[in-house]
Amino acid sequence: MTAASKRTSCTRCGASLAADNDSGRCAPCQRAERDRIVAAPDVPRSFWSHEPLHQALADRHLGRVVRAYRHHPYHGRQPLPQATVAGWFGMTQAQLSRIENGPAVVHLDRLAHWARVLRIPVHTLWFRLPATPGDASAPADVVEVGPHLIRALRSADRQVGGKNLYSTVLAHLALFSVPAGRPPAVSPQVLMATAALHEMAGWMAHDSGDSTTSRRHFLDALALAVDSRDALLVAQVHGSLSHLACHGGNAEAAISHARDGLGAIAQEDAGALIRARLLALQARGLAAAGLTADCHASLHRAEAAFAEAAPPPTEWLSPFDRTSFEIESARCLLRLGDVTAALGILNGSAADRPAHRVRSQALARMLLATALVGQARIEEACDLTHQTVELTHGLGSAVVLDQLRHLALLLRSHAVGCPDVPRLLDRLRDTIRERRWVALPLPTA
Repeated sequence: MTAASKRTSCTRCGASLAADNDSGRCAPCQRAERDRIVAAPDVPRSFWSHEPLHQALADRHLGRVVRAYRHHPYHGRQPLPQATVAGWFGMTQAQLSRIENGPAVVHLDRLAHWARVLRIPVHTLWFRLPATPGDASAPADVVEVGPHLIRALRSADRQVGGKNLYSTVLAHLALFSVPAGRPPAVSPQVLMATAALHEMAGWMAHDSGDSTTSRRHFLDALALAVDSRDALLVAQVHGSLSHLACHGGNAEAAISHARDGLGAIAQEDAGALIRARLLALQARGLAAAGLTADCHASLHRAEAAFAEAAPPPTEWLSPFDRTSFEIESARCLLRLGDVTAALGILNGSAADRPAHRVRSQALARMLLATALVGQARIEEACDLTHQTVELTHGLGSAVVLDQLRHLALLLRSHAVGCPDVPRLLDRLRDTIRERRWVALPLPTA
């Protein structure tokens, strides 16, 4: 028996671990550590009286404050990496290094933003924060910081899931959002950045199992994208609404949103990648409606658009890679009952194992397991499901959890004929119980 299998309690807080959790950390402690990818942790009040940090604040040099913050013993034996804290600020590691080691920054908008990100107590600062967070700093910060922030949030979301990050996105929306009754002078860049954050919040709410909140964010994103007059962003948000409608069983709305998105980019030369995604989403709606020939035609057009696509022209647009495209295609084929064709697509996707695409790889594996059950290849389906459980420890995704529940239902009828199934069903039951925190309500905006 290995040391990992003997470990029964969390090495950080001492909580009991599930029998199949060999990570050494309970789910809350895993979430607390992973949240640091994109947001500063809550720290005790005594944190700010640590002498190096107190001196840096007295010197009125925020770069030194950041360095003292990173090296605070509260974070453990090793200082927080510059790259981690740079991600909180929406900048590169090299930029943060120059701030830490260069002359003191004097621009109030930057000082205010960084102080809020680190949650520095107001009484320790040598400058006054703007009374309304969005008014004084949002336009400059969104244009300069926005793309880096969006990139960092997307990267973290793929690894830890929307449930772990939704509060973080809400906090950034509070800092950068265009306020209600926005003036007509707001720049398109600010509108696009805020739309991108709302769309991201919508996806994270969806990944948390809250379709109502997800739809509200998507509709806010659509209104802002329309105001920005960016046709590609408008089309992308229609794609998000199409996915949500299809997930909720509304095939007609899914098809309608996909077609609205395609209409928005009909004259856009740079829209091939979004066009591919919208055509794949339209195919999902058509498959759900039972329109087999139309579904295959839409998938064929999507493949052609994907083959000619270039990377997204702006940071506000989400990437749509080969794995994402194959998952959409396989969903269509499984819905149409073409298990053999779906297997042909998914075998390659499920074999790919990039560490930064945890949720996508989990979904690919579960779709493949579903297809294998359809061909009565139960032992292979069980192996893939075990892999998915191991892959997704600490992943805050209700979508993944629902797929695990679906696999448990499919496998239950094979419990007598395959000796691997009862053990897997026990593991799935324990996993679903351990991850019940994913179903907790989201914080309000």
